[in-house]
Amino acid sequence: MIGKTLALYFARQFALLVIAIFVFFFFLIFAITYLEFFTRSLRAEEFDVLQVFVLTLYRVPSICEDVMPFTTLFGSIAAFVLANRRLEVVIARAAGLSAWQFLLPACIVGLIFGVLATTVYNPISTALRKSSDEIAATVLSRNAKDDGNGGPVWLRQAGEGRESIIGATKTYDSGFSLAGVTVFVFGDGGEFLERIDAKEAHFEPGAWRISGATVTAPNRKPERREFYRLPTTLSAGQVREAFDNLDSTSFWELPQIIDSAQRAGLPSARYELRYNTLLSRPIVLLAMVLIAAIVSLRFSRSNELGNMILAGVGVGFMLYVISKIAWDLGSGGIVPPMLAAWLPAIVTILMGATVLLHLEDG
Repeated sequence: MIGKTLALYFARQFALLVIAIFVFFFFLIFAITYLEFFTRSLRAEEFDVLQVFVLTLYRVPSICEDVMPFTTLFGSIAAFVLANRRLEVVIARAAGLSAWQFLLPACIVGLIFGVLATTVYNPISTALRKSSDEIAATVLSRNAKDDGNGGPVWLRQAGEGRESIIGATKTYDSGFSLAGVTVFVFGDGGEFLERIDAKEAHFEPGAWRISGATVTAPNRKPERREFYRLPTTLSAGQVREAFDNLDSTSFWELPQIIDSAQRAGLPSARYELRYNTLLSRPIVLLAMVLIAAIVSLRFSRSNELGNMILAGVGVGFMLYVISKIAWDLGSGGIVPPMLAAWLPAIVTILMGATVLLHLEDG
């Protein structure tokens, strides 16, 4: 049985390397994101370097959630390779420890990182993401057509005998606030009535409150209005479903949102999938540790280190691709959200455990 001192040593080395790789990716993503926002904000009417810096600082933690499995994979590979270079794995084997015994501390740390990432890091990153969305709506919406987002989100609605199509280039406040707003209003017979362009709009029960609106109608000069009330029959749940950004929804908020959507008879597959994906994160990180462990065992018996590292990285990216495919299937309602979120991670763990059993026990 592995001793407490040795277990703590392996766990500390593993944790430090994983954190170091994560910090490296954090600053790399920060630099790239800052350059992107800096370039886009230069075309805005008002340019503020400090706002762009804060916007980037608030946005990056949310982006880094997607790279956590890879930072765990690369950190695990680095930890196991370093242990081999120092002959620590060889010494552990000579002392009678099996692969499972000296891998146990790393597996436990991977699970702890996954739990903390879901319960602590995710709520913090989503709160910062909400703030970044509000800043982006102010800084970038002035140049909405060129912000590189691939076009606005559109929604058809009705209210008080009129139909309208409302679009926004930015959304925040759980989808209840829009920026870079464009609205096309039609009458009962489908005839075009007017177009509305505005900086922002806020949802109120029964209407959208549009601020700084420019109203353009046929055979009339454009009219500037400080406020414009656009009637709507959409409920709060329908607005959230249409415009809400899942990256701004905390793990702790999802159960209530899922329950509210189901009570209102609205689709909840996206929220269920996101919730189960966050729940399965500890298992995903554990799977990455097992993939990296294959590198350790192979290196202790052969000189094919480079090939095994490439194989480990390849398996990690394959898991990423499979997870994205499963996400698309789950969000589209083709497969149950729980199955789409949990199956890739569980299959990867089973594959990793099978390979480790073969390498360790034959």
